[in-house]
Amino acid sequence: MRRPGPGRGYNGRMTDPTSSPLAALKPLAGRALETALNRALALDPETRDQLRALDGRRVVLRLSAPALALQIRVAGERLEVGPVAEDEPDLSVRATLGGLLSQLPFLRNDDAPPVGKLRIEGDADLARRLQRIAERFDPDWQQPFVRVFGDIL
Repeated sequence: MRRPGPGRGYNGRMTDPTSSPLAALKPLAGRALETALNRALALDPETRDQLRALDGRRVVLRLSAPALALQIRVAGERLEVGPVAEDEPDLSVRATLGGLLSQLPFLRNDDAPPVGKLRIEGDADLARRLQRIAERFDPDWQQPFVRVFGDIL
């Protein structure tokens, strides 16, 4: 059996990489991530208020494995997740999954050796502001339960 060349399916015809089943899931995954981020922000009014000062700023995140690129844009007190736009973002982050996860405040261990790679390009002031916002993020995790079940002694 003859192997297909680059960009060709087993029938020898050109294949469209955007027609894969995984490509169809990307918008759904982006909306799910956007919803999760905004629900977490809703639990910390101070963080939401700090985001207003960053309205319109865009951060592009590119993971090497799995190969994934997305853009997060601040829209008032909300975050919008979508595909990467053609123009230059305010901040660009290239990382491995391990490098990105090691930067999350609740997973960070400053005593452990570095994990993965992380490369940041763009507005240094924006990067510092986002870091401070992330460090001060203090959601009220009990709030959703109180809404559903009421105050429980």
